[in-house]
Amino acid sequence: MNSLKPEPFFPKAQFSAFAIGTLFLLAYWYFGFDGITFSDDVYYLLAGKKFWEGTMEVSDYHFSSRWGAYVPAGLIGYLLGFDAHIISLISLISYVLTLFLLLKILPKSAAAWVLVLWCCTQVYFLHFLTKVYPDSLLVLFVCLVPVAASYRKAKPVFSGFMLVLALFLGFLTKETIVLLAPFPLLLFVLDLRRKAISSPFYLSILVTGVILLSVYLGYFWIEFGDPFHRITSINAGHYISEFTYADKNFWSMLNRLTILPIITFVERSYWAWIVFAMPGIHLGLNTKKTPQFESSLAFLCLLLGFWFMSSTLEFYNPIYLNPRHLIILIPILAMLIALGWKEWLSSGKWRIRIMGLLAMGAVISITQMDWKMAGFQLALVGAVSIYHSKFQPIVFAGILIAPALLAIPYQKNLKQYNFMIETLSKEVQSSGNQSFLLTNDFLEFSDQVLFPEDEISQEKLNGLESLLSWENSKTDTVRLVMYSYYRHAYPQEQEEFDRVLLKLEKLGYTLQEEESDGVIWKGIYMKELK
Repeated sequence: MNSLKPEPFFPKAQFSAFAIGTLFLLAYWYFGFDGITFSDDVYYLLAGKKFWEGTMEVSDYHFSSRWGAYVPAGLIGYLLGFDAHIISLISLISYVLTLFLLLKILPKSAAAWVLVLWCCTQVYFLHFLTKVYPDSLLVLFVCLVPVAASYRKAKPVFSGFMLVLALFLGFLTKETIVLLAPFPLLLFVLDLRRKAISSPFYLSILVTGVILLSVYLGYFWIEFGDPFHRITSINAGHYISEFTYADKNFWSMLNRLTILPIITFVERSYWAWIVFAMPGIHLGLNTKKTPQFESSLAFLCLLLGFWFMSSTLEFYNPIYLNPRHLIILIPILAMLIALGWKEWLSSGKWRIRIMGLLAMGAVISITQMDWKMAGFQLALVGAVSIYHSKFQPIVFAGILIAPALLAIPYQKNLKQYNFMIETLSKEVQSSGNQSFLLTNDFLEFSDQVLFPEDEISQEKLNGLESLLSWENSKTDTVRLVMYSYYRHAYPQEQEEFDRVLLKLEKLGYTLQEEESDGVIWKGIYMKELK
């Protein structure tokens, strides 16, 4: 097994790749912001604000003890101002540090441009670059685990400490890091079989693990009287819903454990990354070289975890394959793609396998009438087929970068975030004592982020649910302002919207005026006079 020697800086050949990748991520962060997602990110933004104001309390809600998800983000908001885009700098920092770590351990013989290209172009990976979600921070900690293990011969004590610290900080950020919990154990078994055990490394893992675990469990024991309170709150937070399988029939569960993961990888653009990583995985498992071996082992732990792990300990329920959660695969896959790039370029068998698997993905996309994804995968088939051409790198760059760039105007046009906020502000100002402003529930949920430091606007913004509880009319006028983005992100809200219209009719309101402007539909309902 090769061991990495610690170097203070990049080799000169890799610095330019790092600089280009960093500039691309910075530009994407700056130009690609399309607003918040009106979901969990609202909680993390507000929790971070409360933490640095000294008012945040850890409760039974499992999000509240994800300190890694909101404490660093909250610090940026505390220093630079409470602005969702500015606070998402924490995600940019996480991505840049991840890229640094990957290039730090990349062998000089591997193409740095390949790693940077594949690490910085996956659409979902980039989408959450401008958001405040634990997954984007988890990218860094997941990457740090195999990176730390790669130095177990050169710097065993520090390497073991950093590996456990990465797992610990990752768990404080989001529980998904437990998918890598088997990694040190499997690494120990495989090192033992090869008689390549580094005793200081594994002793460092054991000692650091015991200390950090004692501190963690001790906190919950002192604070809540139960050292395993965190586990209990996680179980309570993963309940039966439309995204669970334990309450569905046998075929639904079988589909989730067999075909659905592959379909999800194809639909969400992860399939190509997995396919091109296969030569690197094969190389790592067969040669046991560093960092191929550690990267391969880490990826397999994540893949099997996503495929089979349960979301709760109370009953077996395979976790929902949310594409946001899968972004932690991208950096390790990019590393494996770079490590195995020369393998498939020089092997006809590997090229046939890659083109075959990509073609299979294209067929899946065609059956789902996803023409864009089918075209993307077929374009990659074409890029592989011209392996002998000096223009092949340019072709790959064009195929991978184009969807990433096109996603920016698509998302901005879909959401029209700034226009929505401006329209809501005008509607708030137009709403008097006898006018009730009604809008999407997810906008009311996000009011403190949409209108920070503006308590009047926050108070006047009412979700659809609030009107459904009326027994009698309360105002002369109801201004119903609907943000059409709900059809894309929250389609279930259509049923609630329909119930609101029926409720207005029942309460004696009639539509006096309606207006549609871009993503905003507005209806003014007046109380009928008798």
